Amino acid sequence: MKKISTYILILAVVLLAANCRSRGPLVQNPRAGTPATEFHHESAKWIPWFYANKSSRGLDRTDDASFLNQVGGGVGLLMNSALDKQWDGHKFFYYYLDLDYSPQYNPGKTYPGDKEWILSSYPGIMFRTYTPFFMKMHLGMGANLRFGQHYYDRWGIYGMMGLELWGLTSSVIFIGHPGQANWETEYRAGYMWTPVEWR
Repeated sequence: MKKISTYILILAVVLLAANCRSRGPLVQNPRAGTPATEFHHESAKWIPWFYANKSSRGLDRTDDASFLNQVGGGVGLLMNSALDKQWDGHKFFYYYLDLDYSPQYNPGKTYPGDKEWILSSYPGIMFRTYTPFFMKMHLGMGANLRFGQHYYDRWGIYGMMGLELWGLTSSVIFIGHPGQANWETEYRAGYMWTPVEWR
């Protein structure tokens, strides 16, 4: 138990240190009486994103496999692209790219079938903005590409939405496949290395 507590403490210190990313220069003055947010400053050009995900791809019901047998992970990168000056203080725009390694269940002799690990990518675009609370919001869309698989659709389109709190992220992704009625839902929890608002 003491060993686990030590690991948790080390992880907390690392996350705190990572959150010490400085903000860029101020590009838009906030309204009188309000503090400047990350979005009033020049955006970081690159934002790395680390996450774990949960997907029930190939299952009829999520209960048909244990939680841990549906969990994968990945790493993403947001690349900032400037918007018009009217958006300063409100939101940032990014091109997004990631690599994702997650399980899926392929048809087998007995249900739920064989678990296989699949490499995927979710290239697309994303907006980040603030909310009236401590949290920030991200919204995105793009293509879902699955590499080296044979049983399910190799590509689709997706929409993503999620919240950020002090760099910790929670997202939901809806994936559709043109010409087919099936939709997939994926959940992510992770860490995005952005300047943190402590106010």
